[in-house]
Amino acid sequence: MPGRRRKPAARRSSGTRTARRPAADLPVAGPGERIWLLDVPYGTTAVGARWVPQWKAFAHVAVTLPESLAEFASKPFSYQRWIEDDVNGRPGPPAHGIAPKQPRRQQYEGADAIIAAAESGARQFLLADAPGTGKTITLIMAATEIALSRAGGRTEPPRILVAVDRPVGITVPHWRTSIAAVDTGDPRTPRWLVISPDQLTKLLAGNGRPRFSFDVIILDEAQLYRHLDTKRVTAMRRVARYADAHEGAPFVIAATATPAHNPAELTYLGPVLAQVHGQRAGDWSDVGARMQEVGLPLEQQYRKWTWAPGTTGADQQAAAQTVRRWLTDHNPALMLHRPAEWGEAPLEPMPVELDAAEHQQYQSEWAIFRREMDLARVGRSTAKGRAAIMRFRQKAGMIRVPYTVDWAANQVKAGRQVVISVEFVSTAADPIAEALADKGIEVARIYGSGRYDVEAERLRFQRGQAQVCVFTVTSSISLHAGEMLADGTSATDTPRVGVLHQPGYSGIATRQRLGRIHRDGQVGEWWLAFAEGTVEEQITGTLLDRLRATSDLVGGDTTALQSIAEMLGAQWLPEQVLGETGEPG
Repeated sequence: MPGRRRKPAARRSSGTRTARRPAADLPVAGPGERIWLLDVPYGTTAVGARWVPQWKAFAHVAVTLPESLAEFASKPFSYQRWIEDDVNGRPGPPAHGIAPKQPRRQQYEGADAIIAAAESGARQFLLADAPGTGKTITLIMAATEIALSRAGGRTEPPRILVAVDRPVGITVPHWRTSIAAVDTGDPRTPRWLVISPDQLTKLLAGNGRPRFSFDVIILDEAQLYRHLDTKRVTAMRRVARYADAHEGAPFVIAATATPAHNPAELTYLGPVLAQVHGQRAGDWSDVGARMQEVGLPLEQQYRKWTWAPGTTGADQQAAAQTVRRWLTDHNPALMLHRPAEWGEAPLEPMPVELDAAEHQQYQSEWAIFRREMDLARVGRSTAKGRAAIMRFRQKAGMIRVPYTVDWAANQVKAGRQVVISVEFVSTAADPIAEALADKGIEVARIYGSGRYDVEAERLRFQRGQAQVCVFTVTSSISLHAGEMLADGTSATDTPRVGVLHQPGYSGIATRQRLGRIHRDGQVGEWWLAFAEGTVEEQITGTLLDRLRATSDLVGGDTTALQSIAEMLGAQWLPEQVLGETGEPG
């Protein structure tokens, strides 16, 4: 196979970790039986299952699960399956019906680069390929080989942890099927655990120390871990042993097409940046402070590191390139960024001409916003400023709902499948989806925090059963034409076109959204909607200019955010407020 490099590794036995002897009050499996841990939804009756407080799960002991309980069986690579395998001392049933995937040359080459970094003794690697270039398969191949090599002569199988983005109803099945679909050519099998960031705390003991050790950890959409003051980031850093010595830590692969707004947000790369500079991991616990010490134009505001006042776009790009060279100039390289071979996603402005009444309503909302922002600024209330921005964006987007609906309906008539990216549910996603349904157009809905089965909705769109998909997520879902689905069939070849219904302020989020249909060799055409003659028009122009000028956002500048903040009178707010999306999806 082209570009494939294999590193010999010591053989190990095929057995897994021996389970601890269960306590007297725990279920015990007899000869040929298995203790099955069940995922029973709240309020659902599972006849024959027993609640086991020590495992925080329902359990059933049998050779095989009866048909009445089969739907509650743990899924391969889930946290529940991980515990179930420990309880039984052997792995459970593998995934079935998954069509194999043949990696592309670019994916083999990417895996080789990551493997080389691990072999050199590095503790981290940044895979920053553009959206849709196939990072998942690259990561699976690299992690498998690195983990097998690190296992050495251990009798236990190596362990790989994958922390994925939301919505887990899509991201977890995507990783589960991808792992099962990739045949690395090695008969040995690592143990995989695929969890959401919110589940990371389950991997910590009561004293805050990791309950499990991993050979390789993959941080998918690693930009999620750039802010240190969140529970998931604290848990991730402990699970990945960020404070440990370099030689004793697991190998961490950070994967994201949009690493940061500024270099100080590369906090999740602190250990490897310390390693590059010949320092201890703890010396780089405050990445922004270390970067400021070496001369990068950064300063701390509201406990967050951002660009210093007066820093030009050119200065920002130079600083970003300095940090990038720390990783790319290392031998071997510790970072890989490759643009999409089929080019950047087409993104054009879509002006909306409001009628007199709508324009008056818009200006009324703008006046209310300015008053609220003035009051928040005088009181130095970040919470009130954030609320004012969110409310204005909701109201402005709601006024334009009928225009987005009509545009989408016309695109469907023209023979296209349409994706509509929104940031708010009640004032955008719901009214748009309902208005399209009233026109007789089938709509897939990927929003609403559990209101819909997101993977089922995604597949309805991909198979052509729904002509439109309305979604709030920014990353980790595929909606492109011709996608190979888990069962070996393909998504429709119908051309995709998308509209960003609300003008997002974050370049990171915008680029991630574009990659939902512009991926895997498929070109997805995008439009950015705004109301003519309003502040939205100015914001859209600024955002488009910066996106076109900075096609590589690896440490990209925040000139757009600074300009937009001035337009909104919100330059006194912390930078991340403008980069926030709306309601969770």
